Amino acid sequence: MKAMEAEIKSIKSQNTWDLTELPEGKKAIGSRWTFKLKEDSKGRIERYKARFCAKGFTQVEGVDFTETFAPVAKMNSIRVLLSIATTHDLELHQADVDTASLYGDVDAEIYMKQPTGFVEPGKEHLACKLKKCLYGTKQAARQWYLKIQSCMKKNGFIGCEADKCVFIKEDKGKISVIAIYVDALIIA
Repeated sequence: MKAMEAEIKSIKSQNTWDLTELPEGKKAIGSRWTFKLKEDSKGRIERYKARFCAKGFTQVEGVDFTETFAPVAKMNSIRVLLSIATTHDLELHQADVDTASLYGDVDAEIYMKQPTGFVEPGKEHLACKLKKCLYGTKQAARQWYLKIQSCMKKNGFIGCEADKCVFIKEDKGKISVIAIYVDALIIA
C-alpha cells in the first residue's frame, strides 16, 4: 500500500491529470497497477515498487494517438562511447529517470478511469483527463523523448547528426556526451 501511495503522490506532484466530466462521445481508457520487488545483490528485498499504468492497448489510433515511434541510441554509438571512454580513461555515469513517462506531455485528448483504490470520494463519476503521459499510453516513450530532446537543446547540447539520441556539449574545454537509450541515460 505504501508503494501505491508513493506512486500516486509522484503522479499528482507531476500534475498528470485533471478530474473532469467525461465528454459525450468520449470513452475513458482503463488503468491497472503493476507490482515489483526490488532486491539487492544478495536477493534480499530492498523495497516494494508499484507502478500505475494506463491500459494503452485500448487507445484508438488517430483518436488517442498518432505517432508512437521513439528513437533510442544506436548500439554502435554506445560501443563508440564506451571505446572512447576506455581509451581516454574517462568516467562514465548511468542515470535512470524515475517516472520518465510522466515528463512527456500528452498530445491528444485522453480520458482515463480513476485509479483503483484511489478514487476521490464524491467524485467517483469523474474521469482523469491526462495532461502527462503514463506508462502504458501508446505515445509515452515518444513524448518522453521529445521532452528530453527539448531539455537537452535548452541546456546547450547539440544533437548528433548520425544518431539523434546522442547529445554533445562543449563547455570551457570539457566535452559532455549523453546517449539516451529507452528510459536510461549514459553520460560520458
